[in-house]
Amino acid sequence: MQRTGWSAILCWCGWVTLAALAAWPMLAVAQVSTSVAPTPAQLAVQVPSKAAQPTQFIPPGWELEQQKVADLNGDGRDDALLLMRKSDSSGTPQRILAVVLRELGDSDGYVLAELNPRLIPHSDNANQEDPMAEGELTAERGGFDIKLTLLAGAGSYQMARLQYRFRYRDGCFRLIGYNRMETNRATLDTRDLSVNFLTGLMVHQTGNAQSDTTEKQSDALKTNPRLCFGDLDSAAVFNPQ
Repeated sequence: MQRTGWSAILCWCGWVTLAALAAWPMLAVAQVSTSVAPTPAQLAVQVPSKAAQPTQFIPPGWELEQQKVADLNGDGRDDALLLMRKSDSSGTPQRILAVVLRELGDSDGYVLAELNPRLIPHSDNANQEDPMAEGELTAERGGFDIKLTLLAGAGSYQMARLQYRFRYRDGCFRLIGYNRMETNRATLDTRDLSVNFLTGLMVHQTGNAQSDTTEKQSDALKTNPRLCFGDLDSAAVFNPQ
């Protein structure tokens, strides 16, 4: 069966990573980025390092799509998780996720803690569904979660629902949990991965949505760099192993 629409269909437990005819502008081989997130200058947008209000972090030509308020770093003051989208994006919108923290002391302002312009995939291909169409941001004391759906409207039967869990650890928002639930919409075969980055345990499960039969296997992560939120590459190529 020909599969197009995603740069890679991620496979674990020794399965082969299949390179698709890339519609997402990503690498064909899944990889984990450990590079530092681009600076605002590299993004060619002006995201201030400080502001009086969270909405003042939105650069020209961008708009605030979602704002979640919670005590993200556990210091007793409300912070904000900002989802920004480029106003004139074609295809699936170009987005930036940013964490802004309430300043300590007498100031009532906020500081930019981390941002990530890569995690939510962007594509000019009209066949790609918006990853945030059924996505969700949740914020709570000590961290936040991000849920995405990767789905091609045409050219591929593969669908994946992803969840990232970040918690404030050692000065940044570190990835502590990751779930990926894949479904082939033609065969209803399923392939799931759950990773606990605190314990280093990976659980793989395969099955079929029409059957109660599943196979489960547990493994240890080969590498666990304890990535910060700003380190993560696109969700379309992220592949813990």
